Amino acid sequence: MTTLDNGTNSTPAPTLPAKPAVSMFAIGTAIGAILLTIITAISVGFSLGEIISNFGRKNSVVEGLLNPDWGQIWSRRSRSAFIETLQLAVLGTATGATVALPLALWSTTFGNPNRALRTLVRSFNNVIRSIPDLLWALLFVTAVGIGALSGLLALFFFSIAVTTKLTSDTLDGIDMGPIEAANASGASLTQMLRSAVVPQILPSYTSFVLYNFELNLRASAVLGLVGAGGIGARIEFFRGRGDWEKLWGLVVMFFLVVFIVERISVTLRRRLI
Repeated sequence: MTTLDNGTNSTPAPTLPAKPAVSMFAIGTAIGAILLTIITAISVGFSLGEIISNFGRKNSVVEGLLNPDWGQIWSRRSRSAFIETLQLAVLGTATGATVALPLALWSTTFGNPNRALRTLVRSFNNVIRSIPDLLWALLFVTAVGIGALSGLLALFFFSIAVTTKLTSDTLDGIDMGPIEAANASGASLTQMLRSAVVPQILPSYTSFVLYNFELNLRASAVLGLVGAGGIGARIEFFRGRGDWEKLWGLVVMFFLVVFIVERISVTLRRRLI
């Protein structure tokens, strides 16, 4: 600080930190990603002009998109299908998230001291996570038949995979101080997890469950295409008949439902974290 002739103090302007230089590794990674994208596009015959020209042609799919059947929003059958979709998403998320929490805890060193059992739980989580939701639906449609039950089972295992993975990543970064204090006080494993671990991850875990519900709501529409119930079954019905106006009316309705649910979920997650 310096003093001017008139007695006032002058504080030097703060200097901005120097902008870090871009590393050669980052530049090489970016160039590699761009080259890989170009090579992949060429190998699959990607053509933006062809896509634009195809959409520019007059066909029943495009005409249905431009003139959707708004009556599907108020149709009784469509409402029933949407209610079934919401029920599948809620039940699949609730049951899957309930199982995912202990699986995530048992995959950690402090939550499962038994190395063999811990390896078994982690292997089970990896297997569950490697199978996509659509494949789960196909398997259960074959096993239990066409209907909502196969969709519920598919979303159940999909919820386990997503919530377990996200919760496990959160457990890797928790504060070990409360865990050490609980162990030093003689708490059992269950008491330690309940008092020292779960309170730390509960906000994040709740946020993951809400996010998983959004995923299940979208996935339930796709699962219906293979006979797993929900709005997807009705979409597949109109697609098979070539009734594109009614199909796009359902898509618009589904978009509105998903948008509203997503806004509510985002608001809740922001308050939790």
